[in-house]
Amino acid sequence: MRPDPNVLLRTDSCAQCGGMMLWTQNAWAHGDNRAAAYQCPNGHVIDPRETHQCPKCGVHDTSAVASSGAGAFECRRCGNAFVVGA
Repeated sequence: MRPDPNVLLRTDSCAQCGGMMLWTQNAWAHGDNRAAAYQCPNGHVIDPRETHQCPKCGVHDTSAVASSGAGAFECRRCGNAFVVGA
């Protein structure tokens, strides 16, 4: 079974080149650690700390909500608002 590509695509395009952003395993490298992250075809990667997983629908197509305080995120797929960390 193949994953649904609509779930793996980020709503916003790449801020650097305008390409589509695809949720990709091992795209983020930090020292010896690797993690899944959004990456465009040109290799630009979004820090996964900026795209937390939505606790309601499970996708990472989320963004920080500055007006709601530190750690506040909103899911662009289901609209769920949530807070990360405490």
